[in-house]
Amino acid sequence: MFARRAFVAGSVVASALPALAAKRTPPPPKVGAIHWPGPGHDLHGFMAIPAKAHGRQPAVLVVPDISGADSFALSLTDALALAGFVACIPRTFPSIDEALATVHWLSTNLYSTGKVAAIGLGQGGEMVRQIGGAPQGQLAAAILFGTAPLAQPEPPTLALDSAAQLAAAGRDVYDQAWQRAIDFLKEHLT
Repeated sequence: MFARRAFVAGSVVASALPALAAKRTPPPPKVGAIHWPGPGHDLHGFMAIPAKAHGRQPAVLVVPDISGADSFALSLTDALALAGFVACIPRTFPSIDEALATVHWLSTNLYSTGKVAAIGLGQGGEMVRQIGGAPQGQLAAAILFGTAPLAQPEPPTLALDSAAQLAAAGRDVYDQAWQRAIDFLKEHLT
């Protein structure tokens, strides 16, 4: 009888531990597969929204590398939402027209303040350069991982080493670069 009571009591305590831990860490972002209007067809991807968002938030388009939305790029959208941004990533590498349509959609989205930045990963950095150079680009800021900064002064641009180079340099270097990126976005989007 005692062993059964000890087991039940231990089970109750163990089941409460995840709830206690959840109070200490920020809630995960609301993530979902979405579609939005593109140039003559729907575009598909993923969106992450801050769990505790009250009202509209600044938006960030993550442009994946040529291979599309991989696990690193998807985790980046989650991390952006945890930092307070609405983040969107297309499933596949977009054309310039698709990327511009996505920026326009994000700027008019129900969850967005209207200010949009773009982050380019690998070849996505070149696409962000093209978006930033387009008259209808509407970017408030751009972050380029592994790509040279934009030649023109607008939008403000932060160029960082590629994600692979940052990861190889160590966790501290990676964390510092990520904090620079978040601070840059907050400066130009809020």
